[in-house]
Amino acid sequence: MNELVFESRSFAPSRFRFNQSERSQSICWLQTQANWTHAVTLTIHRPKTGHGVSNDEVARRCGLFLNRINRRIYKHGTKRKGFRIASVAFLGNGPYGDHPHVHLALQTPPDMSHEDFEQIVNVMASTTKGLGKEFDIKPYRDEGWLGYMVDHGFDGWMRNLAFTAVCPKH
Repeated sequence: MNELVFESRSFAPSRFRFNQSERSQSICWLQTQANWTHAVTLTIHRPKTGHGVSNDEVARRCGLFLNRINRRIYKHGTKRKGFRIASVAFLGNGPYGDHPHVHLALQTPPDMSHEDFEQIVNVMASTTKGLGKEFDIKPYRDEGWLGYMVDHGFDGWMRNLAFTAVCPKH
């Protein structure tokens, strides 16, 4: 319903690269989807067995992270009325395919300070099961972050983690 609609593969092969025109169009389109306020990188915890983590499992863990943020902010409105923050995410597996991480752009809810939102993101990043203890949360400053997300050699845009904001009327 309020998912972002974009012509792209959910998990494109790592050799897939945008040409300059597609890159520019992608960045412009992503800019129009929200007033991004935070740039977040989450590193996924590897299991003790040493085996890699599947892309589906990475998406599940990051979905849990976003759901926990939404529930903390909107309480029961998340489930009852579909309230949520705006988000977009790209998956990366590192140069050797063994370092799963996700880059996200998030939007602070209109009735919340950037500092309060950052604190919630920080708590959820450090307490969501399956996320590693390595995470980075910074203010979103310009479209350079979106360009980095697109350019970083990502395995793909994570459609199931891309949403426009839905929040209560003020």
